[in-house]
Amino acid sequence: MAKTQRVEYPDELKTLAGKALENRDRFILGVVQGHKREPSKVQKRMLKRAAIINSPQVGRGSLFRYLSPFWRTLTQTQKDQWAGAAAFSNLNNWQLFISDNAARIRNDITFPIPPSDLWQVRAGRLLIENPATEIVLKQEHPQIYYISQKIVGQSWKSEVVKLEEIFSLPLTLELRYKSNLVATGPTQSARYFARVRSSYQGVDRFTDCNVNITPIEDWNLTTASISDVIGRVISYTLYLEIIGYTGEVLFDNIRAVHGGTNWALDPRCDDISKTFTKGFAAVPPFWVPVSLPAGASFATEYPPAL
Repeated sequence: MAKTQRVEYPDELKTLAGKALENRDRFILGVVQGHKREPSKVQKRMLKRAAIINSPQVGRGSLFRYLSPFWRTLTQTQKDQWAGAAAFSNLNNWQLFISDNAARIRNDITFPIPPSDLWQVRAGRLLIENPATEIVLKQEHPQIYYISQKIVGQSWKSEVVKLEEIFSLPLTLELRYKSNLVATGPTQSARYFARVRSSYQGVDRFTDCNVNITPIEDWNLTTASISDVIGRVISYTLYLEIIGYTGEVLFDNIRAVHGGTNWALDPRCDDISKTFTKGFAAVPPFWVPVSLPAGASFATEYPPAL
């Protein structure tokens, strides 16, 4: 049996190789095998037919075929409304319509419902239950770090990319959130904030930019900005901090913008508790717990299903 360390394909054969071969594990056991067999004719017919929805969906079928008649009944104004909401997730109106209503079908919820400009499909959820009274998460932004990025043309695969974040002021924070918190204990704090680290005359200084979270609030957009710090900026860290409360906070479309780019990791809250392993171990988690006592948790949820 031939043993190889690396296989490279010329550009003109990469697409063909991707269709014909697959890697069992790209990082631990470098086994290359032929793609699994094609579905049978019966299976292909089942995949092509409209999905059978039976509270929730049962069996296989195409949600595109099932939902397309609903889409065709929408007016242009309604489609434009979906387009406006989809812009926050870098989707088009049809893609958001499919994603949102597929989630409603899976959770046996009434559909279709007009979209929200404040959250789309998935949202982060901070949950604090007794005996916990706090949860604090952080997301560090040094000048150089690694991220996981989809491979162009192979959306089911990702690669590790070295990212250099050149910091420039002003820094603008945005948080779209919904809260239901009950005060517990003498001290309360609920905020999304950036702690900017700068150096001046050999001394590290820290400046906070705060987006305060109202304890009880329906979906709302809150912003804050910082345009000046003392000294040279070295890095900054984003925090989600809830102290002295029980209850929950939902958030989506989180932003930390400087230089015209949103640098917040997982801004759509697709999987806020995700950690990376194996060949992606160099990629830091989206959110690292600073304080996560028993009774406190964070995860990605579909808000109407809660």
